[in-house]
Amino acid sequence: MNTFISYKFHYISRQEQQELLAVSRGEAVADYIIDNVLLLDLINGGEMAGPIVIKGQHIAGIGPEYIDAPALHRVDAHGATAVPGFIDSHLHIESSMMTPVTFETATLPRGLTTVICDPHEIVNVMGETGFAWFVRCAEQAKQNQYLQVSSCVPALSGCDVNGASFTLEQMLAWRDHPQVTGLAEVMDYPGVIAGQNALLDKLDAFRHLTLDGHCPGLSGKALNAYIAAGIENCHESYRLEEGRRKLQLGMALLIREGSAARNLNALAPLINEMNSPQCMLCTDDRNPWEIAHEGHIDALIRRLILQHNVPLHVAYRVASWSAAQHFGLHHLGLLAPGKQADIVLLSDARHVTVQQVFVKGEPINADALKAEEPARLARTTPPYGNTIARQPVSAADFPLHFTPGKRYRVIDVIPNELITHASTSLCTPDGFDRDDICYIAVLERYGCQLPPACGLLGGFGLREGALAATVSHDSHNIVVIGHSAEEMALAVNQAIADGGGLCVVRRGHVQSHLALPIAGLMSTDTAESLAEQIDALKAAGRECGSLPDEPFIQMAFLSLPVIPALKLTSQGLFDGEKFAFTSLETDSLQA
Repeated sequence: MNTFISYKFHYISRQEQQELLAVSRGEAVADYIIDNVLLLDLINGGEMAGPIVIKGQHIAGIGPEYIDAPALHRVDAHGATAVPGFIDSHLHIESSMMTPVTFETATLPRGLTTVICDPHEIVNVMGETGFAWFVRCAEQAKQNQYLQVSSCVPALSGCDVNGASFTLEQMLAWRDHPQVTGLAEVMDYPGVIAGQNALLDKLDAFRHLTLDGHCPGLSGKALNAYIAAGIENCHESYRLEEGRRKLQLGMALLIREGSAARNLNALAPLINEMNSPQCMLCTDDRNPWEIAHEGHIDALIRRLILQHNVPLHVAYRVASWSAAQHFGLHHLGLLAPGKQADIVLLSDARHVTVQQVFVKGEPINADALKAEEPARLARTTPPYGNTIARQPVSAADFPLHFTPGKRYRVIDVIPNELITHASTSLCTPDGFDRDDICYIAVLERYGCQLPPACGLLGGFGLREGALAATVSHDSHNIVVIGHSAEEMALAVNQAIADGGGLCVVRRGHVQSHLALPIAGLMSTDTAESLAEQIDALKAAGRECGSLPDEPFIQMAFLSLPVIPALKLTSQGLFDGEKFAFTSLETDSLQA
């Protein structure tokens, strides 16, 4: 006879089940009762009357029949509205520059009780060691931190130098871990569409879980083929009709609003009562400054309601229940008997004003989370150690040689998008025929000491100075933009000296820098400290020109070859539409 009940990723012992049922029947004392509360009905719409009765990690009962239920602790919700804990359906915690422990401290009090994380940023730097650390963090977190096993390390084979591999054999070692929910974004969509066996082997190995996609702008027969391979969702849609077509073909639509990629306004009009179970919310990449000043998933819900007039029950549905169903987390996403007691109490449901958060049946104390953070982080044994194997550079190392009369390809930034345009510019004796051009270079950081790959960047708004970073998706080499080789070298060398990080240089001096000692991606500082340092970096950047709102996040994607149209890796200029390298110089007839 079974001694436990097994959901897909959740286990409850027979003893716990018997205790829960006794409270449900009204024959035993609950741990908590939350009264003076209304529950938002995510299935029918409207509201339900409380109270909510909790035993252990689970909801034992809901409704007026429990008004006099005995409980060890009685919580007066003061008329608050209760909704399920929020779920981020796709993110890379590393891109917040916080450790998973610090991220939990910053986001759990905002109602984010569950994340579906792909740690491929740190896996690209240090391989299985990085993945194992994320698992250790997830195992001891109060927040439900689930992992998708990183599928493309590097993002596209042969297009960049990265720090490690992550083989199918290594991936399989983690597939059955309780915190693993599936296969992370399969970015090599041309390989999937072409039926490459190495990629199909990965899909076959994880078919009983969830297969995440990544196919910006894909359409027609190619999109059909990608879905036919078994890919179940995509977070890269940036146009209304693109999102609509993916939904029509059975894909789940992960609507992203991060710090750089902002797709909510374009895709929110798609959400309706019919398709909301196939729509969910994600951030992908969101930094501590935006979390502190705007919020996380709570910010997306607020905009759906206030800016896009999405009904409350639908907005909260796509923020919780839709993702829980999609990823097989059947114990989450709904306030109902037997579900895990992940509850957000809202003093104002329209403005998403969080009053109190419960996770696994326990109220969250934000001050206690902060106080315990150093000890919790230490218990995870973070993988400290300098991962920057690049020697310092000089201005002479940057081959910024452009010939008057010749035309060159330009990577054109699109504000608040990860995609870029590909254009050209004519070099003249006085410079370029456009006044928005600056230089960009990517330097391999893993010990090969390759010369910088250089290119031209348009539309970034940099008038002077230089910015450098070791956060550079997905291989995380050193990316630097600037107007002179001297200042670019200075910025790069500061990032090297810091063991990884971000830097702003202006008028020959380092104006601001942030060290990221874990994998060159993450800091061990508090969320508040990181937000202040990012504020200082942004202020220094504004002195250099009219930069994007999140300049370092925007530039981090300029080296990611799997997103069109034109990118720069440590190997050279890459055409993200043809999936092939291309020359910096172009024939004038091609302009």
